[in-house]
Amino acid sequence: MRAMSAEALPTARAPRVVSRLNPANAVTASRFLMLPLFVWAVDRDAPQWATLFMFLCGILDKLDGFVATVFDCKSEFGELFDAIADGVCYGFGMIVLVAYGWVPAVPAIAVVGLGAANTIMRSLYAKRVGRAVNYKSYAMERIVGFVAFMLGFATGRMEVDFYYWAFVPLFALVVLHDAKRMLIDDLDRAS
Repeated sequence: MRAMSAEALPTARAPRVVSRLNPANAVTASRFLMLPLFVWAVDRDAPQWATLFMFLCGILDKLDGFVATVFDCKSEFGELFDAIADGVCYGFGMIVLVAYGWVPAVPAIAVVGLGAANTIMRSLYAKRVGRAVNYKSYAMERIVGFVAFMLGFATGRMEVDFYYWAFVPLFALVVLHDAKRMLIDDLDRAS
């Protein structure tokens, strides 16, 4: 057998590092630009404009993943940033609607509280895993999407009381299920 030269040996590639300043994260950050416009519309009692600005916030939420794929800039930070932007945008929208009396306060505050509890549990899960990680939950992704619909129901003034009160137990159930998976289950089962 011939000895292989050092040049012929396969070399380990260093993991690809993606800058936090990339097109996908810029799209995610641009969602925050919709929030002052949303407040302006609610303050002026312009539900169509409020709906439009929250709709654009949701479109940008969907667009950031596409941009990350196209520009090959997916990263753990981007996933976490997207989850944080969801909480900030939709939680802020909910609080604004409560402040202006467009939604019932108790279920809206419960939704914001459950969202905060979920965020705390995600940070505890990241500590269990030992790295920054976005906990994947199919059910929670759907819940976050429905929160966006709830904001639309409120700005469209469509059965607001019904949707807000009916949503709280569903959200609580998903948070409890995810809490078990994040905080109690073995790490192999939780991921």
